[in-house]
Amino acid sequence: MLKTLEKDFGFKIKTVQTDNGKEFCNDREQKKSAFEKTLEYLEIEHIRTRLYFPWQNGVVERSHKIDNELFYSKKRFKSGEEMYKSFQRYSIRTNNIARKVLAFKTPKEMFDEYFKRAA
Repeated sequence: MLKTLEKDFGFKIKTVQTDNGKEFCNDREQKKSAFEKTLEYLEIEHIRTRLYFPWQNGVVERSHKIDNELFYSKKRFKSGEEMYKSFQRYSIRTNNIARKVLAFKTPKEMFDEYFKRAA
């Protein structure tokens, strides 16, 4: 999945930030989770949110809530392909809505500006 993202985005992923869920880290058993092993193999840094600081996930949780309200809860799909095509349209729409937190720019504009500076 990470390699697919890199291919689709057109750049190498350097860092991934997650919460401390057991799907991402395996602290109790003192061994690395499959996710951590994959990141290590792909030479991707893994940053975890601080324990007992749930507001660090606030932006992501809010985004998931909005996606659920506007997309997932309102549609039923006959196939994975149908869902993927529908989500592509939804993603294009939502990434072209100006956001106050982005100084009234769209996520797409911020993404494009980032790559212009990096070039």
